[in-house]
Amino acid sequence: AEGHKTLREAIARASVQCYAIEGRYPPSVEYLEENYGVQIDRERYNVFYEGFASNIMPEITVIPISR
Repeated sequence: AEGHKTLREAIARASVQCYAIEGRYPPSVEYLEENYGVQIDRERYNVFYEGFASNIMPEITVIPISR
């Protein structure tokens, strides 16, 4: 039940780590998957990642998929 919360926090941590290393927030969640080891079970969760600018923390929303 807490899986979506844990996933959102993991994406946020990876985004901050990317900012610390690269000086910018990642352009997409796929970038985090490819470069920062974030794993998303897309059969269980929809992830919405909206960045306004490379120096502003993106809006991250994780919604469980109903079955």
